[in-house]
Amino acid sequence: MDYINHNTSLRTNKHLNLEERFYLEKRTSLGASISSIAHELGRSRTTLYTELKHGSCVQIKQGKARLMYKAECGQAHYEQSRKGSFNTLKAGIIEPFLSWVETKVQQEQWSIDAAVGFANVNRLFARSEMVCTKTLYNYLHQDILAFKPIDLPLVLRRSTRKHHSRQHKRELGKSIDLRDESIQDRTEFGHWELDTVRGIKDKLDEVIVSLLERKSRLYVALRCPSAKAVDVKETLENWLSTFPHAANLSSVCKTITVDNGREFADIAQLEHDNLEIFFAHPYSAWERGSNERHNGLLRRFIPKGTPIKSVSNATLQRAIRWCNNLPRKLLNYKTPQDVFLEEVRQIVDLERVQFDIAI
Repeated sequence: MDYINHNTSLRTNKHLNLEERFYLEKRTSLGASISSIAHELGRSRTTLYTELKHGSCVQIKQGKARLMYKAECGQAHYEQSRKGSFNTLKAGIIEPFLSWVETKVQQEQWSIDAAVGFANVNRLFARSEMVCTKTLYNYLHQDILAFKPIDLPLVLRRSTRKHHSRQHKRELGKSIDLRDESIQDRTEFGHWELDTVRGIKDKLDEVIVSLLERKSRLYVALRCPSAKAVDVKETLENWLSTFPHAANLSSVCKTITVDNGREFADIAQLEHDNLEIFFAHPYSAWERGSNERHNGLLRRFIPKGTPIKSVSNATLQRAIRWCNNLPRKLLNYKTPQDVFLEEVRQIVDLERVQFDIAI
């Protein structure tokens, strides 16, 4: 549809000049509306509002301070902003700066932002001879710099996904906040962490129920028919049945800490006098860090995307043996299996002593 009264063609990608700024100053001082000035200059109202914001300064009128637009202030702000407007990929202009940053990052392990900030504060380079931190990260991912993202210690671990706290969170059982603080230091034996390991996103595929004893780091991986809560509960119940509740062997498993996944919806029913089950906070994998770490070790043998049904029992047992027979520095280079058996022997000896006294 044509508008016969429309006689203004807006210009795009054109900056205001000093003459237009003086016209804006004069018209605003006379009280003209921004819409009318925009129509007269053939400009967008957004352009003029932005110009008024950048070019306004405090003036004393009749003994009172007033915020007024001045063409000289607007022009000075414009010229200052244009100093950094250039092609940052021109060879010979910022090459010395890029080489300096590469040296600091590679040889002295500085961060990119630290290098840019240091150069700015100490005025090592002119503003036109350097770029900002964001631009350097763009160069990093465009393979323009001499180092790669993997060479930086944290850039690959930084998550850009925003965390949204749910208002209605699932409460499947007792919170980890109620767990005894003595469990945290790993000095007491018999406290476990629980999780599941999946191969593919298929409801018909099996899953692995993984457990880890916090003190000895002994790792257990159990086959489960599916990720359904009833199957996970049954698998865990069968494993717990190997520890007699009436004997001291029940102290081999005193507590179990799991996440808030739907697959663990029923396991709180397995609690009894000698066993407590706690649930970690949502999206808080670090609260079961040892279990998550060993799940990562298991992935060396069962990569993601491999159906659990296709994994042979021999492969699964080989992975478990490797994890439990690997000497650990935090265990004084003992293996998790050795430490676990030492703890169990102490429990058995204690049981024998108590049995002798009873006789």
